[in-house]
Amino acid sequence: MADGDPLDADAAQVDLEAAQRLTFFSDAVVAIAITLLALDLPVPEGGTASAVLRSLDDHQYDYLAFLIGFLVVAAHWTGHHQVFRWLVGVRPRLVTLSLAWLLLIVLTPFLTRVLTEGDLDVVRFGMFAVAQALLQLVFAAMVSLAVREGLFAPGTPPSITARPWNDAAGGALGFLVSVPLFPLVGRWAFVLWAAVPVLYGRLVTRRLRD
Repeated sequence: MADGDPLDADAAQVDLEAAQRLTFFSDAVVAIAITLLALDLPVPEGGTASAVLRSLDDHQYDYLAFLIGFLVVAAHWTGHHQVFRWLVGVRPRLVTLSLAWLLLIVLTPFLTRVLTEGDLDVVRFGMFAVAQALLQLVFAAMVSLAVREGLFAPGTPPSITARPWNDAAGGALGFLVSVPLFPLVGRWAFVLWAAVPVLYGRLVTRRLRD
């Protein structure tokens, strides 16, 4: 077909609308997942201010788990938003990977509740951490596939497409390393979820500059 053929323009518009529908659907599912996190928050009890404060203190770990879950889901969505706003087409495999990513997103509220049920142990902690590591890797697979299939708009920043697996490895490593360390350091292992990706990112950046 000749350049500027209306059929080419129509196909491009269909692809763009399909990409937008996938993005909007993902945004909606993430919004629901974040909302679900708050549904099981314990309401403080007591007839006096001191009683309410004691109740808040009794449930402080529930509130901490909610905050962790919220920040984790928000971080995943932020990465998704920064990357997929440049998407201009979809393929069946990308839809499949997106559904797998969303499955892990909607499991996060459940896994957050698992963290707060009973005494926190390596199994409960590990379930949450492994799910988040898988989220990182599935997301990298989505980006890598979109790059191979040419599904990003012209002019997409190289930082979006250059090294999806390197970026995912840092995040996944932070979650996975925390699991065997949990029996040794307890809840301090939560710190690794933030610290390891940051340190890994700095290492990769330094290596690229050398």
